Amino acid sequence: MKHPILGIRPVSDARYEIFGLDLQRFSSLRFWVFDLEATGLDTSRERVTQIAGVGVEGERILEEEAFSQLVDPGEGITIPEEVQDLTGITPERVRGAPPFSEAWQACLEAARGFDLWIGQSIFEFDVPLLEMELTRHGLEPTLPPMLDTVALATALLGEPERRWSTTALIDRFSVNTDGLRRHDALDDVKIAARILLPMIELVRNEHHDRFVIPPDRPVSIKRHPPIKTSPEGNPR
Repeated sequence: MKHPILGIRPVSDARYEIFGLDLQRFSSLRFWVFDLEATGLDTSRERVTQIAGVGVEGERILEEEAFSQLVDPGEGITIPEEVQDLTGITPERVRGAPPFSEAWQACLEAARGFDLWIGQSIFEFDVPLLEMELTRHGLEPTLPPMLDTVALATALLGEPERRWSTTALIDRFSVNTDGLRRHDALDDVKIAARILLPMIELVRNEHHDRFVIPPDRPVSIKRHPPIKTSPEGNPR
């Protein structure tokens, strides 16, 4: 799928590049911070089990309007026990939940009017997983304009020793995560939104409120190590 606002191209198994992005009046954009949980991390075969999103407007997190929906992954689809332990999502919890097609439509409705979708590691996980689910359910594989916080952080802060994981960004910006549970999609979007706020401030104060990655100066980003099996720890 061609990305609607920027170019993305693979460099190697360890890296990809983004280029050709120009977002002006960055701090005035309305952001939809989103996250998915799934039956595992192999985006070629896993199924979505939860979709969540929260708006950020005027550098304020709209937590009172946050969206969260469990998703029935489909008949015969199992959720491995290690994934249940990680996410807290069990077969009992998703039994009777809407299928992906309905949950995705509800998320689109909740996100109506927001300018830019943003999330952690979405170029490597959420976007390819969404493309697979949309195709699987016979839906148009078209996604809203999206930006990855890993890419945003790399462009703004430079490349860290490893990569800008959620944990690294929490530490970098001293984000308070008290009362929030990692790997619950709703809590994860609240954490990602709190990480986003200081990056918005950086763009506004140090980059004239304009986030630009020229076509001839791509930003190289470290990939998460390839995962083709069920997770056994903190994957993102």
